[in-house]
Amino acid sequence: FAVSRHSVRDFSGACVPTEVIEKAVETAKKTPSVCNRQGWRVHAYSDKREIEKVMGAQAGVRGFACEDISWVLVVTADLCAFFSPGERNQAFIDAGMFSMSLVYGLHSMGLGSCCLNLSLESRAEKPFKKQFEIPQYEVPIMRIAVGGLKNEFKIARSIRKKTDEVLTFHAAEGQ
Repeated sequence: FAVSRHSVRDFSGACVPTEVIEKAVETAKKTPSVCNRQGWRVHAYSDKREIEKVMGAQAGVRGFACEDISWVLVVTADLCAFFSPGERNQAFIDAGMFSMSLVYGLHSMGLGSCCLNLSLESRAEKPFKKQFEIPQYEVPIMRIAVGGLKNEFKIARSIRKKTDEVLTFHAAEGQ
């Protein structure tokens, strides 16, 4: 299933119903989180003008025809779910894992998606939150462009690292 998913930038332009986005979020809610706090949030935008603005908030969107995107999802983490300095990275971990589950939920329903960077500098984050009605206690994690798939479409070809470049065993002797 995971191997069959690709990042898609070439959508069909077909309308994706709200119920499909809700179902994908329902699926993603099964993602593990620290102490089961479930601090992730999703802000879903379908208005074409809003999609263009969200997509333009940060670089990395070359190759997209915004008019063919049905939804842009902004995944955030609710900072109120985390309590101590020792959890300073947990918002990114939990919301990042949730984002991947959300992408798989969309894929399971036959939709295309593409995860997009949303690493805003602090001077850009406040206006972004205000413009897109995201509460100040949430931190934006990523954008996910969503749309219907064409019968044939182009995908970016990227060579994956070899397994031994990313996997180091620290096994007990004899294993």
